[in-house]
Amino acid sequence: MSFLTILFILITLPFTLIRLVRWLAWIQQKEYRLDRFWNFLLSPEGMAEVVRLAPQKNDFTRVGLKRPAITIRSTTVGFISLILMGYLFSLGISFKSWWLPFLIYALIPLLPAISGLITEIIKSLISLVLLFFAQKKLQKDKPRIIGITGSYGKTATRHLCSNVISQKFTIYTPPKSHNTPLSIALDLLKHYHGEEILFLEFAAYKKGEIQKLASWFPPEISLITGLTPQHLALFGSLEKIIEAKGELVKNTQLTGVVLCNAMDPGTEKICNQDSSKKKINYSPEKVGLNKEKLDERGRLSVQWQDQVLKTNLIGLHHTETIAAAIVLGQTLEIPPEKIALGITSFVPEEVFTQSYFHPTSKALIINDGKTTNPKGFRSALNLLNHFKKQGKNTILITGGIIDLGDESESIHLDLARAAKPIVDFVFYTGSDGKAAFKEVFAQNMVDQSTIFAKLLPKFNQDDVILIEGYVPLNLAKLLQRNQDKQSD
Repeated sequence: MSFLTILFILITLPFTLIRLVRWLAWIQQKEYRLDRFWNFLLSPEGMAEVVRLAPQKNDFTRVGLKRPAITIRSTTVGFISLILMGYLFSLGISFKSWWLPFLIYALIPLLPAISGLITEIIKSLISLVLLFFAQKKLQKDKPRIIGITGSYGKTATRHLCSNVISQKFTIYTPPKSHNTPLSIALDLLKHYHGEEILFLEFAAYKKGEIQKLASWFPPEISLITGLTPQHLALFGSLEKIIEAKGELVKNTQLTGVVLCNAMDPGTEKICNQDSSKKKINYSPEKVGLNKEKLDERGRLSVQWQDQVLKTNLIGLHHTETIAAAIVLGQTLEIPPEKIALGITSFVPEEVFTQSYFHPTSKALIINDGKTTNPKGFRSALNLLNHFKKQGKNTILITGGIIDLGDESESIHLDLARAAKPIVDFVFYTGSDGKAAFKEVFAQNMVDQSTIFAKLLPKFNQDDVILIEGYVPLNLAKLLQRNQDKQSD
């Protein structure tokens, strides 16, 4: 046994564990998918993470260390990764290879990837079993099934529509953004109790994924929210996204109906994937929405059928969400007064854009940080422009959009140019698209969260801060509202 090998293992072990924890967080962020993980490795952000061999000072702090959320799967992946790492270290001791600990350190990203693949195989097998039992459970109660898909707005539209439907029918829809076969099947087995309507969200990163889920739960009504170039690195092209989303249209029951967002030209291409299905186009104009207004926090109010609907939805783009809820309510023959009540009584969950005044600086925070795509990014910029026209100072915090493949640079450049006349200053927290934003904003952009932390106390009620997409945990905590969620 080589004393030198053991010494090198002991020296590198703390750094190895930190590097492993960071990569466990990355594989979780990519949903343990090797296709998303591989595209991340090829991105500027991924490459920078691979060559980030030396831990930084804040990696040794609870706030600064990037780490995965504790779940059954993340714990399992972490446990398998530790076993693999221990086995490799044992090889170093057995073969007295003093250099092996350093090689293991460099190859740490592979351990969560291998572990994630192992758990993915197990997950797929479990999913098939649970889908079978979930389907049998639904065959007993025979609920009417509504399905929703699109490149944006799925979860927000689903939850608002569910609140409208609940004014007449009993309805069950999975919480938050549950839209994978395993999460849906498990949720149905646990929480579905014979409700009249089941509302499911169908998401995909590649062709065939919606087909797989929709074949188990074919919808009577399908709702298509829109099309935008999201996850291009995985799909390969916009045409393949159209084909993937169109799988829900094809699996809609023959006697069913497909609701298509007429505000988005791409939606028609998705709906036309199966011309045999009855289609209803919807838009704010078609359902009779007008006189849209935003209050001091960006909450939307609209007029419909001679009454003003004051909502808790943030941003003018939610006129499309409301239009979807109205046309779905009308399709299900829900009385207009109950449709209106479902819209005005709806309280958005965290998956929606949130707006609140920062507890210390009193600056208005518009938090659109749960997810981002080109369409949503532009909608958030339009909301920020609403406050810009009122004379407010506007600050954008963003990490850019991931998984855009070869189109990343051009899409980010278009977004940066769209943001230029609206945004006074940019804090960039990611790598994808950073060069494009730097080219447009120059000295009016920084990429160090420490600088923002120093500037935050200087903000006041004349400032509006837009959070677009995911931001680092330490920065998110600086910008969060009070724990008791200050009263509105």
